[in-house]
Amino acid sequence: MIRAHLATFPPRAGILMQAVQSILPQVDRLFICLNGYDRVPEELGDLDKVQAMIPDTDLKDAGKFAFPVDDDDLVFTIDDDILFPPDYVARTLTTLDRIGPDQNVVSHLGHAFVVKGATGRPGWKNYAFNRRVQHLFKVDLVGTGVACQLGRNLPGLDDMLGAAGFVDMRHARLHQIAGRRLWVHPHDEGEIVSLMTDELYDGSLFKTVHLARHPGMRAELQRLYPVLTPFSGLKWEKEQKERTALSAG
Repeated sequence: MIRAHLATFPPRAGILMQAVQSILPQVDRLFICLNGYDRVPEELGDLDKVQAMIPDTDLKDAGKFAFPVDDDDLVFTIDDDILFPPDYVARTLTTLDRIGPDQNVVSHLGHAFVVKGATGRPGWKNYAFNRRVQHLFKVDLVGTGVACQLGRNLPGLDDMLGAAGFVDMRHARLHQIAGRRLWVHPHDEGEIVSLMTDELYDGSLFKTVHLARHPGMRAELQRLYPVLTPFSGLKWEKEQKERTALSAG
């Protein structure tokens, strides 16, 4: 099954259906975690391919991981403030199939911890979903709002609850420990559209958790550094050559 998982909350009601309608024709099922809702919106209940649930507590972004999956499912975790192009699923799956879904996770947003510039100091190189990325790059951390992976590799809710609000870091660490590699998929600027507005930004997890430097998020990031793997920031072809050379030598 090709499926998408989404977590949302009431302030996003005005843009939710745009995200839903952009991804729904591309998947077999769409699973939605309705944090903070008291009922399923009528417009969602009328959609046969949508399965919505209201959790007992606010799961935040961990709600994307609240649905049981089968091992061979192809799971897209998505965000409620993104408009997806009509070939998003097909192109992402083509790439995942080419590089091998068992040991790889593909996203359209990522961060590679690399040596930057002439200073020789390490830092984060960022690949945004709404800016052009020309090649398939290995990264250390991917955005789970634009990611795809096999069901057997998807972390479960129990794995992610402790990182609600900053699940991307926990997600990356679990994959690194398991020996899977993370990739940013090539895309053109403006191909994937942000639905974020100034009004919605103040309540976003990016502002309330990431920019606020939530202590749990900082601790999760510190746990990620020791398990990072080599060759991040390299294109797929270069990473393959470097990894093969390392194994041979």
